[in-house]
Amino acid sequence: MSHSPVARQYVAPLAATPKDAQKQLQSWAKNAGAALRRVNVIGLLDAGLIVLFAWGLSHAVSDLMRRPHAIAADALPVAALLLAVVLRAGLSVVMQRLNQKLARDLVRDVRLDLMDKALAGRIDPARQQGRLNALFEDTEALEGYYARFRQAEMQARFVPLLMIALIALASPIGALILLMTLVPFIALMAVLGMGSADESKKQLDALSRLSGLFVDRIKSLPLILAFDAGARQSGAVDRAAHDVAERTLRVLKIAFLTSAVLEFFSALSVALIAVYCGFYLLGQLPFHVPEHLDLGKAFFVLALAPEVYAPMRRLAAAYHDRQTAVAAAQRLLAVEVLPEPVASPRLTEAPRLSFDQVTCGFPDDPGFRIGPVSFQAAPGSVTALVGPTGAGKTTLLRALLGQGQIVSGAIRINDTPLTDITASIAWVSQHPPILAGSLRDNLLAGAQADDATLARAIAATGLGPLVAARGLDARLDERGSGLSGGERRRIGLARAVLKDAPLWLLDEPSADLDAESEADLMQRLPDLFRGRTVILSSHSPRLCALASQIVEVGHV
Repeated sequence: MSHSPVARQYVAPLAATPKDAQKQLQSWAKNAGAALRRVNVIGLLDAGLIVLFAWGLSHAVSDLMRRPHAIAADALPVAALLLAVVLRAGLSVVMQRLNQKLARDLVRDVRLDLMDKALAGRIDPARQQGRLNALFEDTEALEGYYARFRQAEMQARFVPLLMIALIALASPIGALILLMTLVPFIALMAVLGMGSADESKKQLDALSRLSGLFVDRIKSLPLILAFDAGARQSGAVDRAAHDVAERTLRVLKIAFLTSAVLEFFSALSVALIAVYCGFYLLGQLPFHVPEHLDLGKAFFVLALAPEVYAPMRRLAAAYHDRQTAVAAAQRLLAVEVLPEPVASPRLTEAPRLSFDQVTCGFPDDPGFRIGPVSFQAAPGSVTALVGPTGAGKTTLLRALLGQGQIVSGAIRINDTPLTDITASIAWVSQHPPILAGSLRDNLLAGAQADDATLARAIAATGLGPLVAARGLDARLDERGSGLSGGERRRIGLARAVLKDAPLWLLDEPSADLDAESEADLMQRLPDLFRGRTVILSSHSPRLCALASQIVEVGHV
C-alpha cells in the first residue's frame, strides 16, 4: 500500500500548555519590537514623573511648614509638582493610544498569518471548521493582553522595587515595612492567578462552543423548521449560554477576590507607613530606630508608598486579559498546520497525465474504495470520467488537487510522480463558489487581469449578457442570489480562462443546464479546451462527445 506525495496527512499537534502559549504570545510580540520599546520607555518616564511629583510635594509641604508666611519663597518644588501632574496626564494619553495601535496591529498580523495558511491549503477546513470559525474570536482575545497587560506587567516588575529603593534612601524602615507587605501579597496573587488561568480557558472554550452551536443552527434553520425542532434546538443554545454565564461568573469571583487581596495589602502598607512616620515625628515611638526622619523625608515616603502598589492594581485589572490571551493562544496553537509544501515548477504547456491503478479512499470509511483506475491522457487531450452518481469521479479529480487520499497506485505528470501542481491547474467545480463582493471581484478571484483580458474572458465564456444587464460592479452575496446555474458555471469557466493554466479539471460543467444553455456551452468549450489537457466528469452524452477518451469509474 502506497501513498501519493500530494496526499498530505494531517497529524494533530500535541496539546499546547499554558507555558507554550506564553512563549507564543512573546513570539508574536517580537514582531512589534520597536513599538514595544517606545511604550516601555514611556512607562519608565512615567515612573520618573512619579518621583518628581513626590519630591515636589514633600519639599513644598516642608517649606510651607518652615516658612508659613513665605509660600512663594521657593517656587521650584511647586513647579516640579505641577509639571509632573501635567506631563503624566499627557504621557497617559500617548501610552494608551500607542498600546491600542500596537495591539490591533499584532492581532491583525496573527489573523492574516492564519488566513494565509488556510488559503494556502495548510489548514484543513473540513476537519477544523470549528477552530476556523473561532479564528476571529480567539485572536480578538489577544488584544487586551497587548493593549493593557504587557505594559502593566513591565511596570509591576520594576516600578515597585524602584520606589522601595528610593524610599530606602529616605527611610530604610519604611522600605522594610513595604517589603514585608509585598512578599505575602505576591504569594497570594500567584495562587489566585493559577486558578484564574484554568477558569479563563474553560470560559473561552464554552464561549467558542456557544458561537459554533449558534452558527451551526442558523445554517441548519430550514431543516430545523421542517422537523419542528425549534424548541429542542433553542434549549441546546440556552444550555450553552447558561454554561458561558456560569463560567464567566467564576472568573469574576476570582477577579473580585484578587482585587480584595490587593486592596487589603495596599491599604495595610500605606497605613503602617503613615503610623510609623506620624509616631516618629511626634517622638512617640516605643522603640529606637537607627534613622533620622524629618518632615520632608516623611512626606516623600508617604507620597511614594501608594505608588508601590499602583502598578499592582493596574496589573490585577489587566490580569484577566492575560489569562484570556493564554487560553486563546492555546486554542490557536491547536490548529493543525501542515508544513509549507515544496513549490513545484509551474507547467508551461499542456501536460501528459497517467493514472496507474489508482485507488482512492476516505479516512472515515476504510472499507470504501474508488477504483482502481488506469488511463493515459495525452497533452492537449480531453478525458471524460463517467459513471453513476457516487462512483468517485469528483474524488479522482480532487486527487490531482492534493485533496484526496490515494490508497494505492500512482499519478504521474509528464512521467514524473505527482507533486503539488495546483498553481498549474484551473479547477471548475460543479457549484462554483461565489464570494461576497462585486461580479468583477468574483471573476478575478483566481488571477489578476487587465480590462482587455477580462473582456476577452467574458466574451469567450458567454457572460456578455450578464455583464451588460448587471455590470461588473454589481454586488453578489455568498449564495450567488440572482444567478442562474448556467451563469454560475460561466463564472467558473471565466476564472479558469483568466488563470490560463495548462491543465483543466471540470466537475459536471453542464449539469442542471437547460437545453439552450447546454447547447451554447458545447459550442464554446472546444475553443476553451484548445491547447490544454482537460479531465472532466459528466453524465452528458453531448459533453462526452467532445472527449478524446472516456474512462469508466466505479467503486469497490
